[in-house]
This record gives sequence, C-alpha cells and structure tokens, in this order.
Amino acid sequence: MNLKDFVEKYHNKLVERLEQDLRPVYQPDRTAAPSPKIVSLLRKPFPVQTEIIKGMAKAMFDLGRRKLFVCGEMGTGKTTIANSIVHMSPKPLRVLVVSPPHLVEKWKREIALTVPWATIVDLAVKEAITKLQRLRHALPPEAFEFWVISKERAKLSYRWRPAYLLKKNHEWPFCPSCGKMAVDKEGEPLEIRQLEKKQCKCHNCDSPLWQADRSLKRYAPAEYIKRYLKGKFDMVILDEIHEYKAGDSLQGHAMGMLVSCSKYFLGLTGTLNGGYADDLFYLLYRLSPGHLKTFGYQGVENWQRNYGVLEEVETLDDESHTFGRQNKRNKIIRKRPGVSPEVVGKYFLDKSCFIRLADVVESLPPYDEYVVTMPMSHQQLEYGILETDMAAAVRRNGRRAMAGMLQSLLCYPDSCVVYPEEVPIRDRYGEVCEVVTAPMVEIGSDLLPKEKELLRIITEERKKKRKVLVYLVFTGKRDIRKRLIKIIEKKGYRAGILPESIEPKKREKWINDNACDYDVLITNPELVKVGLDLVQFPTIVFFEVGYNIFTLRQAARRSWRIGQKEPVNVYYLCYSGTMQEAALCLTAKKTEVAFMIEGDMPEGLAQYNIGGGSIIEELTNALVEGKPFTGAEAVWSQMRKREIEASLEIGNKETSFTELTTGKKGETTAEKKRETTTVNDDVVINVSVMQKGKRKMSRLSVRYGDLEKELKGKMVQFELF
Repeated sequence: MNLKDFVEKYHNKLVERLEQDLRPVYQPDRTAAPSPKIVSLLRKPFPVQTEIIKGMAKAMFDLGRRKLFVCGEMGTGKTTIANSIVHMSPKPLRVLVVSPPHLVEKWKREIALTVPWATIVDLAVKEAITKLQRLRHALPPEAFEFWVISKERAKLSYRWRPAYLLKKNHEWPFCPSCGKMAVDKEGEPLEIRQLEKKQCKCHNCDSPLWQADRSLKRYAPAEYIKRYLKGKFDMVILDEIHEYKAGDSLQGHAMGMLVSCSKYFLGLTGTLNGGYADDLFYLLYRLSPGHLKTFGYQGVENWQRNYGVLEEVETLDDESHTFGRQNKRNKIIRKRPGVSPEVVGKYFLDKSCFIRLADVVESLPPYDEYVVTMPMSHQQLEYGILETDMAAAVRRNGRRAMAGMLQSLLCYPDSCVVYPEEVPIRDRYGEVCEVVTAPMVEIGSDLLPKEKELLRIITEERKKKRKVLVYLVFTGKRDIRKRLIKIIEKKGYRAGILPESIEPKKREKWINDNACDYDVLITNPELVKVGLDLVQFPTIVFFEVGYNIFTLRQAARRSWRIGQKEPVNVYYLCYSGTMQEAALCLTAKKTEVAFMIEGDMPEGLAQYNIGGGSIIEELTNALVEGKPFTGAEAVWSQMRKREIEASLEIGNKETSFTELTTGKKGETTAEKKRETTTVNDDVVINVSVMQKGKRKMSRLSVRYGDLEKELKGKMVQFELF
C-alpha cells in the first residue's frame, strides 16, 4: 500500500494520534475577544493573518522560540504579518529589516501603515555606517524602531586584489605567508591571472592569496553591526530568506553575522525550497548551529546524504598495464532533487508557519496557466546546426561552459533575427579554445511564430481592456526588447520597458506612475520577481523562460495577489523540440519537488524522490545524448493537476467547487457551493483542451471522478480557482 492510499484509509486514526502526541503552541479561537495589540494596529489584518500573528507572537515572546519562519505563498501579506508580530511584543523593540533593494520603499510604507507611532530609519543609503554609529551608546527604544536596509547594501564591503610574492628568476607567484610556490588542489602552479579572477588559498598553509583593496573605502554594515552593535537590535527580519541559502556567498555570511547579534529572528519567504535538501542546510545552520553541530559548517554533503538524495555512478575502465590488467574505478556523485520528511518534523515544524493565498482571501479571482508550444519556422535549420555543434563541443571539451551554451540555445530561436550567435568555450585557465557560431537569420518583414502568438494574446486581452506584462529573461547581449516594442507598437498598442537603470528602491514607484501609460510592459523577471504587486497587469506572458525555479515561481504570481479583481492568465511560450521546451518540462518537475516540502502536493514528502538532477545537468544530458524533452504542455498540466488535487484533498478544509445537479426535465445544471470536503466525484474540474498541432483551445468542465477516462489521450491545461 502506498502512502497516499494508507493516509486515505486510516486518516481518522492518524488525526486522533496526532492530536494526542502534538502540543500546538496556539489553538485559533475565533470566539475569543480581540487582542488589544491587534486592535491598536493601524491596518487590520485578515482573520487568518490575525491567527498567524497571535500564534507566532506567542511562540516568540511567551515560549522563547526566538527564531521563526513565515513561509507564505506570494501575495499572502507576509510584510503585514511580520510588522504585526513585532507590534505584539510586550515592550518596544529595535528591529533591523533586511529586504531586496527594490522593496525598501515598500517596507517603509507598510510599516508606517501598520505599526502606530513607529520610528523608521532608512539605511539603504551611502551614509549607513554614520547612521549606525548613533546606536553605539543608544539606550533601549521607548517606541518601536524599524531600521530598513537592502541586502545588497548590508553585505557590500571593500574590494579585494590578489596578494602574492614574485621571486627573482621566477614567473610563478609565491605565497606571502609560507613562502612556497602557490599551487592548486592538484599541485599545479597557479598563474597570476588566475589569482586576479578568483579568490584562492595557498594549499600549503591554507592562507588567503588576496587582500583588501583600499582604492574603494567601504565597510559592510553587517560586519559593523557584528563588531560594534551586538545586542543593539532586538530583532532581525530577513525578507526573501531563500536568497541566503548559499554557503559561501557574501549575503549568506551577512545573514550569519546579523542573526548572531540579535535576540529574535524572523525569516520570510514564498519559496522556501528549490527541490534540493542542501537548499535548507545553511539557513538552518546559521540559525541554530548547535542543532547541526554533528554536521559542521562544511558538512553540507553529509546533510545531503542523510536528508536528500545522492546518486553514485561508478564506471569501470579496463586498462592494460605492463605486468597485468586491472579495472580502474571512477566514481561520480551527483545530488538529486528530494528532501526527507524528517527534515520537516525535526527542523522546521517547531519554527515555521505555512500559509497559502487561498487561506487569506476567500474570493480570489481565477488563476490559469497555459503552456503554448509551436514549431519553429525560418530559424529551424540554423538552430538544428547550432544544437549539433554545441553537443559536439561538449563531447570534445567537457561541460565546463555549459551554462553559457544552454543560454545560447534557449534564446537563439528568438534572438536569431537580431544577432548572430557566438559562444566562446574556455579551457581551465580561462583561455578561449573554441568558438561555436550560428548566423543571423534574415526574415525581412515577416514575424517569428512566438511573435505572432504574442500579438494574438495582446490583441485578445486588449479587447477585454486588460494590460499585459511580458517577461524576457535574456536582456544582456541578446536583448530583443526593442524589436518586440517595434512589433507591438506597429500593431497600434502602447508598449514600454522597465529600465534596469531605475534605482531598485524606486522601481515600485516607477511602475505605479507609468503603468497607466502602457498597454504592454516588458521587463526582466529578475527585476520584479519578489515583493512587488503588479495587479495592473492581469495577463502575464513568459516570452522567454530560463531555468531558475525560484524566479519562475515568484514572477508568475506577481499579479495574483490581494487586491486583484480580474482573472489572472499566465502564458509560457516555447518552440517545440528545443531547449526551451526541455527547460519548461524540467522546471515543472522540479517545482513539484519544491511544493512537497511546503505541503502543497497530495502525496507530500513521501514522493520526494522523483529522480533527475539539476536542470542544467539534465539539459546538458538532453543535448549530448540527442534526446530533447518534449510534451511541455502535458508535463505542465500534470503538475497543475497535482496542485489542484492538493487543494481538494486536504480534509476539513473549505473548498469552493461546482456541483452538477439534474433538474426535473433531466437538464444538468451547475451550482456553486462551498463545503468542507475531501475529493468527491461530483467535483468539477475546469480544463482547456488543446487541439494537437494547433494553438486553439476549448474549455469544458469534467467530473473529477471521470477525469482520467474523459481526457485520456487529450492534451489539457488545468485551471485553478
């Protein structure tokens, strides 16, 4: 019996046992008198937000659980929840808020609209250290204080330059500490150009081969706080905590410094996990080193082995020798997506609160996602040649430059009419050893299939007076924004670009001031992927799709947020049989793993090992082996089906569904109801059936119990309400 069937059969007994064994910190009681602290908030939270605020405040201030997470779906109001939790403190706190640069102004505004009589200090300025110096002799605050800083400003310090000695008659650098020649792990001498590109250490004495560059006098605020202001901040709030998951990044080290200097910690995120166990290791280690002391700071591989999935591939090479024959063993260890259920119970359950957007707002508009694949036209021949040349280059030179190669294959079908493709492949010393090229494709005044599809979507949406947000991932040397602007404006629509030059903290204001001037806004999803409310654009089109799961999940929900009144449609455009379709297939599979740790899949963590490696690795395998992924619509539809099943199959949850009823004359009618239910054969799923070989869709409603039978062999996309 698999876990899903086991839970369905014995769920009553399991619930009874859980109620006996678990001791909840807080039991919501809607009948209780409202807390005076909640009543005094300037902005009244939603009922579900109120219960979360009470529970988190009780855990933090009454029970001593000082380091907590709020894992909320995009748009659930995590900023309001965090500010309200601070306000629930029995005494005024001095709080340091670290957010992405473009959300600094939003945090300042939200604090002023939520917490009464709060003092707000902007540290996202050049004079941050000067402002912090005031706290060296400051007394405890008499009212709530919020010091807001961007994560970029918090981490940035002085520049570095290489540190080495040159001896007479020697061209190789020597270590200034031990005096020996600087070598790498394999014992090969390091060159000066290598030391200038990357911070290296001497493998003889482990001393750094770099030093501070005094040409730029800059001191990291995080380091200043750790050295001089320990204990001055009562709480640290880190927004988008998943961006601090790396073990050896500047912002990761900044997180460790800040957490160690404050009494309370609150981490906020909408995407806690990216599908791998090691995404969680350093977040947990920096919060509670004592709980992970058996692993040590460098023990991420052991963590992955214990709580994740590792694949060991061992090959035997038959080698001949002078005095016999032996097998040479080569072992390759690769990490795979998956997280053990034990991680949730052992490390997260006592310090995390999970919240979905549907829990906060009962009347959200429909949210639909569509993957639209289409064949290439003019660029098909040149793309095929480029893909073949890339695969051959990987076989000759290894996978050292795969990220650049994959980016080239992902964007060439779109950028080929503007730029020729040229991908340099470098050796281990950074020297160009080969160049793979592809010519620019001449199509005259004609349009590519994706461009035609984009115009079709814009035309349909503008007839309904809906604005469109278009995402382009590759806006560097393969920038096609100007071409799209020209195509859209030629059709008679107003189009604009969100410039990268806009200072991040002013980005939200720019969008609000200029949204009314455009029918279509084009932007890189990295500029808006977290925190921003883009409810002005109910239709989102991913014209280009990369392979970053965090970016895709965050950017897709920018419009489906509290305050949205219009149905939200998200389109993913790709060319069939290309790396674009492969990336979409793999992104859907990795997203399922990410959902599991957040409790958003019906199978839960029992199905954590769905196989596969990193997206870059699997795309590379598809390229080298000549087996590209196909059927992106089907893969994406399966993920959407599982997501909808998750929202329907959780027991004792209010679910909005449509029930089919038969009238006196035998006519079937649909009546919307709201009940506490599990999966029922009368539940109706709305789907869009895709006609094979065409981009036409027809919508219909199917009983959940007849779903597999009715739709067998048909390509469908599921709609979420």
